[in-house]
Amino acid sequence: MPNYIETDMKHDKEFFKKYINGKWEDSNKLYKEYMSWENRKFFVQEINEFDRPLLRKIKEIWNYLGIRPRDFRCNFFRVLPGGELPLHTDVLSKSSVVIPITEMTGPLYFDDGTEVLYQNMTVINTKKAHGVKAPTVERIVFHMGLHDIPFEEIYDQYDTQS
Repeated sequence: MPNYIETDMKHDKEFFKKYINGKWEDSNKLYKEYMSWENRKFFVQEINEFDRPLLRKIKEIWNYLGIRPRDFRCNFFRVLPGGELPLHTDVLSKSSVVIPITEMTGPLYFDDGTEVLYQNMTVINTKKAHGVKAPTVERIVFHMGLHDIPFEEIYDQYDTQS
């Protein structure tokens, strides 16, 4: 079983861009209890308020994947050119949905050597060591960490729909 699913679901990047408020937090400060590395080129903007259009979009994603999470968080991740995210496993999430908002130039990679430069919505097995190679341009993704849905469950559900 692969460690990711690149779906054929495309999203309107402009839809997500309106939720980027420019209040980026240094990931080292925000996730200091979870991060074992220093990275001054990785920033996070948490989404704490969900309006009706964003909730509809989130439900659309869940319907597409055939899931109903009860415990999740949404944010934007921003990696500046030259900033690499080293191999790590997520502490809270069992899987993640990522949607590229900007051009993707830094591939996602796993400790088994797999690399993917995804362009569409992608689901990641966050319990497998993964990272992001340094992008050449600013990289922003919409991220939904799923705390109660294992990747294997999404993979099996998605595989039966395809």
